[in-house]
Amino acid sequence: MGGDHAPQATLEGARQALEQWPDLKLLLVGDEVRLREGLVQHGLTGPLESRFELVHAGSVVDFHDEPMAILKEKKDSSIRLAAQAVREGRADGMVSMGHTGAAMVASTLVIGKLPGVERPGLASLMPNLTGRPTVFIEVGANIDSRPEHLACFALMGAVFAEQVLGVAKPKVGVLSVGEEDSKGTTVTLEAAALLRDMDLNFLGNAEGRDIWNGRFDVIACDGFVGNVVLKSAEGMAKMVGQGLKGALMSSLRAKLGGWLVKPALGEFFKQLDYREYGGLPLLGIQGVSVIGHGSSNGHAVKNGIGAAIRAVEGRLHERIQARLSHLAPKG
Repeated sequence: MGGDHAPQATLEGARQALEQWPDLKLLLVGDEVRLREGLVQHGLTGPLESRFELVHAGSVVDFHDEPMAILKEKKDSSIRLAAQAVREGRADGMVSMGHTGAAMVASTLVIGKLPGVERPGLASLMPNLTGRPTVFIEVGANIDSRPEHLACFALMGAVFAEQVLGVAKPKVGVLSVGEEDSKGTTVTLEAAALLRDMDLNFLGNAEGRDIWNGRFDVIACDGFVGNVVLKSAEGMAKMVGQGLKGALMSSLRAKLGGWLVKPALGEFFKQLDYREYGGLPLLGIQGVSVIGHGSSNGHAVKNGIGAAIRAVEGRLHERIQARLSHLAPKG
């Protein structure tokens, strides 16, 4: 029920996902009356009917609600019931395009954190020059992190890169203001010291340019900084896209050139489009939770479900748990 275009976008994405992944089964959690009204419109009929179940939720967390509302006045909200399904083992993962704060609370307090994880982290996949994305963690769940949190983010991001992206021995860094070991804040310097003593392929400090050049596979940072970088990147991608479109429409010659490069530009801008990634995985919980963009359409919802499938198939939370012992110093 979450997102700017719910439940239409969610139902459309559900149909696309069921068609793409034949073994997939879904719990569609929300207002059953409204969901049933959209089933036929979005093609959730015929053979697909046996592969999804409607789970009625009596309320929805709106964007003006406090995230903790799911624990008090909105215990029957769709996001809480979805999280409970994961906690109880009726679902392997949860995908939400709604209230980010409520999804965070549901994930951490209802599904629950992994033992040894004080603060779960949101990971974003940032496109880079190599064609393989950089795992950028953390991008908004924690706005004031300690060194041990950054070290945990880095470890969880490395497991994600290994198990979901298939990167062998991912190259890990901490976002700082210079590549020299002496540069950074007290938090980044202490985090780097912890990471050097862990069983990771830690390369040291990463600068802002390294997010985009592919020098690192995983870059850990504080959630305040990470969120600013993520939102800036989204704004920059939109500005470049609109500016380029305007330039290519400015004259007949430009239009002809634009027609020739349109396929290549389309592929490039797909790398910058959040709808192609579907959502951000929250790492460090006892299950899978993918949190999507509020303006997601059906295509983005489908890709968010795909992100959850890959995390489940990679046994992501189990493998993170198995690696948490490496937070302690070697030996």
